[in-house]
Amino acid sequence: MAFDAFFMGAVLQEIRQTLPCRVEKIHQPARDTVILQMRGESGRQKLLFSPNPAAPRLHLTTANPENPEQPPMFCMLLRKHLSGAKLVEISQMPMERMASFTFDCIDEMGDPVQKRLVAELMGRTCNLYLIDPDGRIIDCLRRIGLDESAKRAALPGLHYQLPEPMAKQDPTALLAEDYVNLLKKPGADLLADRLMDSLGGLSPLVCREAALFAAGDTDARVENLPLEETGEKLYLFFREHLSHPAPYYYATADGTPKQFAFCPIRQYGDYREAESFGALLDMYYTVRDGQAAMRQKSQAVRKTVQNLCTRLTRKLA
Repeated sequence: MAFDAFFMGAVLQEIRQTLPCRVEKIHQPARDTVILQMRGESGRQKLLFSPNPAAPRLHLTTANPENPEQPPMFCMLLRKHLSGAKLVEISQMPMERMASFTFDCIDEMGDPVQKRLVAELMGRTCNLYLIDPDGRIIDCLRRIGLDESAKRAALPGLHYQLPEPMAKQDPTALLAEDYVNLLKKPGADLLADRLMDSLGGLSPLVCREAALFAAGDTDARVENLPLEETGEKLYLFFREHLSHPAPYYYATADGTPKQFAFCPIRQYGDYREAESFGALLDMYYTVRDGQAAMRQKSQAVRKTVQNLCTRLTRKLA
């Protein structure tokens, strides 16, 4: 899968089409899943946040997960501050999987204020923050003490700090000659690795696709390539797919989605295009979560059967 910064940007653009919309309900069906049910001119929509380090994502969803009888404390806090609020703006940190959702709210005194829900979906540091008008953390999904992370603690009352900006080049700002210079500089031998090390906001899957388009091979080596021609093809690839992203995925013969990206996935053979980014992520994670639940249930049954077999073996002996 390739839920990278540019895939996230395409998802956010899809969500922006529903603005402005008002929060009607808030649920937290799982430890790392928050769903805002909203209503706008286009009707009701559900916005899912999943700052899960194993599968970080956010998107519009049609899923209806079962909610716990007692809402978690973070869910109750979000209801207190965001119920009835209007989502008016969505922004993203350049080349990062970090998005900020701005809401028009009413405070305890009845005065209009703006609060932000910030989703960070960067690996192990995944988190969901509720920020007050002064930039202080009201609360967050995962609290991080001062002793755990001196650089970026996450505790109520502290000022929210942005992640450190990525020290890589922005592929949307590069020209053909910039890609040629990138290939001339010292770096990784493989073209896909060179792109991954130099360009920000891209997943390894997309870098391999770029190498396949520009050099005809996902394992192409830079030293064997015509630099001018390769640089021009890289420029064309990123200009096309970063300007016009679409929800592509690769599926197995039975239709199970295995990989997804904002560009065609040619390295595995045939690829397909979903109707929307939200529908693609719903499909991918519905199958994935169903398989995970089945594995958990089957492991329990398998363990029970194994224990019974061991006991009967002892009796027979």
